[in-house]
Amino acid sequence: MNREKFNLIRLKNAMLFSNFIANIIGVSVVLFLTYGPGSPTPPEFARLAHRINLIFVPLSFILPIVGNILYERPIRRYLNNRFFKESVEEQEAIEARQRLLNEPFFLIALDFALWLTAAILYAAIFWSFGAGPTIIQRAFLRSFYTGLITTTVAFFVLEFVLQKRLVPYVFPNGGLYMTPRTLKIRIRTRLVALLFACNLIPFFTMLGSMWDTYKTDLEPAQLLERLQSSMLSQAMIFMAVGVWLTFLVSSNLTRPLQAMIHVLRNVRNGHFENKVRVTSNDEIGYTGDVINEMTEGLKERDFVKETFGKYVTKEIRDEILAGNVSLDGELKEVTVLFADLRNFTPMVETTPPREVVRIINGYFKEMEESIRQHHGLVLQYIGDEIEAVFGAPIFSKDHPLMAVRAALEMRKRLHTVNQDLERHGYRALAHGIGIHTGLVLAANIGSPDRLSYALIGDTVNLSSRLQDLNKEFGTDIIISAATRDRITGPLPSRELPATTVKGKSEAVKIFAL
Repeated sequence: MNREKFNLIRLKNAMLFSNFIANIIGVSVVLFLTYGPGSPTPPEFARLAHRINLIFVPLSFILPIVGNILYERPIRRYLNNRFFKESVEEQEAIEARQRLLNEPFFLIALDFALWLTAAILYAAIFWSFGAGPTIIQRAFLRSFYTGLITTTVAFFVLEFVLQKRLVPYVFPNGGLYMTPRTLKIRIRTRLVALLFACNLIPFFTMLGSMWDTYKTDLEPAQLLERLQSSMLSQAMIFMAVGVWLTFLVSSNLTRPLQAMIHVLRNVRNGHFENKVRVTSNDEIGYTGDVINEMTEGLKERDFVKETFGKYVTKEIRDEILAGNVSLDGELKEVTVLFADLRNFTPMVETTPPREVVRIINGYFKEMEESIRQHHGLVLQYIGDEIEAVFGAPIFSKDHPLMAVRAALEMRKRLHTVNQDLERHGYRALAHGIGIHTGLVLAANIGSPDRLSYALIGDTVNLSSRLQDLNKEFGTDIIISAATRDRITGPLPSRELPATTVKGKSEAVKIFAL
């Protein structure tokens, strides 16, 4: 049998085995209390109890096993389908998850019903054989108390195994609280059950033992010796059970809390990959799901932040995210740059599409780096055209100079791009750049579902027209007089004839770099 199948068998029978262990504890307790030290049961009724045990003890194991297997059929079918990678219908998965989360309650109800039946059965048989009221009462209470111990132990053992083994497999992404029609094992329920198991059950059991001492004809010294022996044996049993239950409860509570602390510590350090493993549908499980949702949101926000940083410089990104930049609309003096590839359409028609994409992406990469290097923002790529702005959304008083330097850097990088293209047998690229400085309306433009940071105004239109004039004058970079006049110091440029452009009634004074 390979390891995977062995793990499947362990997974399918985890709850069955755990309930089996809980019933062994219960049977051991009742046998110890019946035949152990301090037991006041007369020999003839002790022998009768022994004969009853020969029938009941096997049934106390067989009946829970049968009931468990019948209840778990949807769970086992689901686990088999998952293991053998067969399709699982949504309704089938929901039913299996519902059964799994409700299984501890079903099994402890089954166990308690079994022990309550045993209590009634023992008392009835003793009564039929002429036992006195004290013996009948003792027989009933011992099975009843043992049933309480068994079901309480089973509650915590089953919950421990459920959280440790099955839930991580069936609920890999958490969300247990969203499963409909399931009982919630709340923290208060756990603590009440722990109080009941470690305090109230031992208390009432010992009261029952003390009550037995009043129903005998033994000498005081013998009564004291019997009571001492009974109290000691019961105390040892309940102490051992109490220590074990405390370990289970503390483990069920501290394990998810430690996972949450670990995840939150990573979140504090900026790491969002870890998730809380949610294994319960109580308050702790819900908190774990909320932390996972928060972490996913922070991860998405961090992704958006890093993605945004691919479109603008990190400084601009951080200013916008910090709310220091108005995106509602404002008039700003900026410098706008347009760059357009020349004669690119023939290359598209004669070059494989993948190569075209590789070439234009390589060109855009170099141009965009030139613009970012000089604190510019690429607003959009329109086909093979680039629109960029300097001085927005963060104002910079030397934005005209930054735009000119970016254009010169773009010229230099285009030369490097062309050297690489020529080595691969492609034609060199050429582009025209137009730069103009003036007032624009800068704002978030678009529909409620899709916005983009855009510029509106005559400055944008004129920059685009200047880019197009490079064809007429045989140049590659043209700037307006408005841009030239805002740059102090020497600038390698030559004045071109004033030109009338579309949308302007007067000729525009322009310069070629």
